[in-house]
Amino acid sequence: MRKNGLLLYVLEFFCIFAVLPAANAEIDPLKYVEQIDSSQEISHVYLKLNNSLDKESVSSDAAAITKKNCARNYRLAIIQKGPHERFKIMIRAHLIKLWEDGYIDLPVSLASGFDYDDPEIWGKIADASAGSCVQLIKDGYYSSDWNENEWEKVHASLRKRILEERDVDILLGMGVAAGLQFADSSLGIPVMIVDPSSPEAAGIIGPGKFSNKSNVHVQKYPKRELVTLSSFYEIFGFKDLGIIVDSDPDMQNAQSFSLIKKIASELGINLHYCVGSIHDSDNPESRREFLRCRDEIKDKIDAIYLPLFNGIPDKNFFSYIRPLVEKDIIVISSNRIMEVKKGSLITLVEDGIEESGRFEADVMEKIIDGVKPEMINQNYNTNLSFALNMKTAKLVNWKPSFELLMSVAYLFDTIDFD
Repeated sequence: MRKNGLLLYVLEFFCIFAVLPAANAEIDPLKYVEQIDSSQEISHVYLKLNNSLDKESVSSDAAAITKKNCARNYRLAIIQKGPHERFKIMIRAHLIKLWEDGYIDLPVSLASGFDYDDPEIWGKIADASAGSCVQLIKDGYYSSDWNENEWEKVHASLRKRILEERDVDILLGMGVAAGLQFADSSLGIPVMIVDPSSPEAAGIIGPGKFSNKSNVHVQKYPKRELVTLSSFYEIFGFKDLGIIVDSDPDMQNAQSFSLIKKIASELGINLHYCVGSIHDSDNPESRREFLRCRDEIKDKIDAIYLPLFNGIPDKNFFSYIRPLVEKDIIVISSNRIMEVKKGSLITLVEDGIEESGRFEADVMEKIIDGVKPEMINQNYNTNLSFALNMKTAKLVNWKPSFELLMSVAYLFDTIDFD
């Protein structure tokens, strides 16, 4: 990827000289649509990340940290249906923000991209956090690795622990599946749900910027899917949009499928979808299901939207979408820069996923300081930018406008075929 070295390449499309903005520039790529209705109040939160997130460890500034004296310690558990790279980035940012503000002690070295799914690393963090305002429970990490049958046992076990053993003081749930199971006031502890796709449509929480459930806070990104689909509809003008969705209802919620159907109908888009067990790209069956669905809808569509958990492995990604590109079908990825690098045409991404973790750390700090979760604003917004693959654009015979190029933060001029 080269952000500022593509001028000659861009000039193949335009006889003008342009300098693309840096990836961290504050830009507004959404001039095509209004992000929010004027009748609905939305608080925009943009958190500037400080340098600690770019360091290989958190130890160098430890002397500058002032530890909080909290009224009590909160024993923290985390649950997710399965691991995801977004979750790892968010949790690391979350913990570092708590550390910076004196709410938790961390190991002397916390490498960037750390894998809290690793029991050894989780144990080290738990040991270091003992006695802090927030302390990770040594056996407080719950995950079913996306196994549906195992998930039933995992969430039932945690619920029983919360209600009977009473040794969990605050719960962080990652994603839609965790939200559906634990956005529950009857648990009697603060519950925070992070990164759930379309939580209102999924039935996790009611509308509004404040929770309608006591002791529950659900991170919302108001109208994200509406902004995304409306933007691409305005840019490309497609009439027939394809989408491949998972057969599991929880995964469909994570993919915002019901909301996408609603938005497509409102925009006058013909939505063609195929259902298959696609969520596990490491499973050969999921890859076969993607190929089956791809071939089922490819002759009916002029664009396709690849949701999260779409069944395509990162390795040899382009081979899975090549038949679509060869038919000049616009391939849009949902919030994954890596897929654009590997040949998808375009995506709309957050400037920094870390912001979501830091936003939720602020929420947790307020709860520890005595604010009820339902009294804390749930609306989280961040700047959005496009990622675009110019090589794919040439292959599908599409020329991006200069205005769009000025809103691109991640620009690729080749396809990574690995």
